[in-house]
Amino acid sequence: MICPKCNNSLSDEAKFCGSCGLAVERPKSESIISEEVSRQFESDSLPMVSFQEAIKKGFNNYFVFRGRSTRAEFWWWQLFNVAIQIVGSIVDAVTGLPSIFGTLLGLALLIPSISLATRRLHDINKSGWWQLLWLLPVAIGIIIALVSWIADLHNWAFYGTAISILVLFTLIVVVLLIYLYVRQGDDGSNKYGEDPRKAY
Repeated sequence: MICPKCNNSLSDEAKFCGSCGLAVERPKSESIISEEVSRQFESDSLPMVSFQEAIKKGFNNYFVFRGRSTRAEFWWWQLFNVAIQIVGSIVDAVTGLPSIFGTLLGLALLIPSISLATRRLHDINKSGWWQLLWLLPVAIGIIIALVSWIADLHNWAFYGTAISILVLFTLIVVVLLIYLYVRQGDDGSNKYGEDPRKAY
């Protein structure tokens, strides 16, 4: 290492130059991401949405089916939704009501949940209509019920096979939708709007 002031040769452990007394500055260790890129990333990116912000955004965008939402916003809302359903079930159990309060809370959160899921799918450049995959197991269940009713089937082997098919399709849909919801959103803008993680 060379002293920048007097060009004296210094040892690697030296903290000061022996000739001129200049404090030695150690070069910063190299990182995979350059300082310039890191600064740009920090200045452009917004911090992750908090639980309270996600709830506020969910209600503020109650009927908004356009634009994009981050993973944090989506999953915080799901946590809120589950907590509200638990509270509703407890209130129903304590008051002796037949799931009235929990059902009303679920209905109140249905539209913002659908709109948020739509925006989350937009974030990965997918149409919000992908949510309708939930209807596939429902349709299969209806077909099984109709077949058993029309053919007047009372065979347990048929019901066992039918239920297995229904469970399989339900699992496929659940795994596929979870995969879509946990994917990192597109970096930068896509056809559904600007990147919600960037400050524009």
